[in-house]
Amino acid sequence: MPPRLLVGAVFGVSPLAERFERAGHTVRALDIDNDPGAIAHVDLVLLDAPSADIRTACETLADHARPRQMFLHTALDEGQQLLDDVETAQAITMCAHNIFDNVWVTSAADELGETVVGLLITEIGGVSLRINDDARPAIAAAQELRAMESVIRDDAQAILAEAVPGFDAVAQQFFQAPPAPRHAHDTQQLDQLVHALPDPGVRRLFVDLVRRRGEVDQDTDTELWVIQKYEGG
Repeated sequence: MPPRLLVGAVFGVSPLAERFERAGHTVRALDIDNDPGAIAHVDLVLLDAPSADIRTACETLADHARPRQMFLHTALDEGQQLLDDVETAQAITMCAHNIFDNVWVTSAADELGETVVGLLITEIGGVSLRINDDARPAIAAAQELRAMESVIRDDAQAILAEAVPGFDAVAQQFFQAPPAPRHAHDTQQLDQLVHALPDPGVRRLFVDLVRRRGEVDQDTDTELWVIQKYEGG
């Protein structure tokens, strides 16, 4: 059985801290504003917060970190450089961000950190994928695209609620359902679909998405249809 760790949760007991607890580790919330030296008693310092808060916390903790003590932050937009202040104490500095389900992207300052963070993520039942820090902006953009899916689904739900009597009763099932099957449409059918959308913003969104699909499929007819719509057709 792997050794049990004492985990210090700097920003309180977060869902990640609870995962460590369920894995058999002991989690303790730390009040670093009043007692920054309390980190001396923990094996793993967990920094689960936005980048600015993590950077400020590391400045506070720099004089209290010790060699081989583990520091783990969860921000996506910056890598282990957020932990530079504690790395000078020869701490093991690591990053892990949950991108979906049990999948985490990870990086660390050195090979030891990369090994340790992989083991920690495995401990909590996760899958770790090692990344280079210069890939973080692209990963963040991809996550934002995924978040925008909800805008499209909300628009679709509003249209269905207006068009289908009693749809509100099954709205929750709609949001939990997988994406609708994809169908090929000729330009005449696309005209019918876009003209059926009552909201100008939704029509613009529809045309933009059709444009992107046409680009991916290298569908010249669809791309010409989109150009016509952009020109007011």
